Amino acid sequence: MPEEAVPDVRTVRLGLELRHIRLEQNLTLQKAHELLNRSVSSISRIEKGQARLPERDLPPILDAYGITDPARREALLALTRTPRESWWQSYRDVLTAYPNFISLENEADRIRAFESTFLPGLLQVPDYAREIFAEGRPERTALEVKRLTDVRIRRQRILDRRPPPDVHAIVAEGALRQAVGGSAVMRRQLRHLIDEVNLNRIQLQILPHAVGAHPALSSFNILTVPSLGGDIVHIDDTIESRFVDDTAAVGGYILVYDRLRAAALTETASRVRIEQLACELDP
Repeated sequence: MPEEAVPDVRTVRLGLELRHIRLEQNLTLQKAHELLNRSVSSISRIEKGQARLPERDLPPILDAYGITDPARREALLALTRTPRESWWQSYRDVLTAYPNFISLENEADRIRAFESTFLPGLLQVPDYAREIFAEGRPERTALEVKRLTDVRIRRQRILDRRPPPDVHAIVAEGALRQAVGGSAVMRRQLRHLIDEVNLNRIQLQILPHAVGAHPALSSFNILTVPSLGGDIVHIDDTIESRFVDDTAAVGGYILVYDRLRAAALTETASRVRIEQLACELDP
């Protein structure tokens, strides 16, 4: 069986557009299955951006959904055409849950991240990332761990873009105190955070233990992607990686993020806290 290409932002956008059209028509997935003669799982994968739809397959879907406007049809058809291959496609052997996220992150001009357990991927040093991949799934081979680590570090090149994306991260204090890879690795990781903040490559705030209960149930990212026309939320947990694009739901995540931001230490106080924690790990 030929290897599937890793989906890109066009695939994600087409899926979102087709989902919106289906909902505009008040069609359930089951009704769409009957109308399109496609399985529910196939329709769901397309709408989630997990499967690329060939250009020849789109016109019958648009016909069935009653989309007749030539300009709208052409705009949707353009999303099925294969773009220039992206760098992460060469890692398709190890990327399963993340290619869509990487594609969107690569096109985002603003990124807001809340991390409850680990540090943001855009700020991880290689040893820290390697430990997460190795211990997260012990069945991974050394080569798989290396390739996943390479992807994580390669993602960080977006911070060198001109202009770079506006990145703001809120990190729970527990993530800073969890000695991933041991004291030496964590000390290098914390020093790296300080360097990135001092270079103004990222805005970072720490959510201290003292805050207690807060409204975020898990880690999430809010990506502002111009080609998608606004914000999309990415949630990654131990079960699945998924996107939220419903306007009301996205607004809810933005509200939660703003509340976390207000409760977190200031950027200056956060830098001081990180420096204190790094000093505690000095030999």
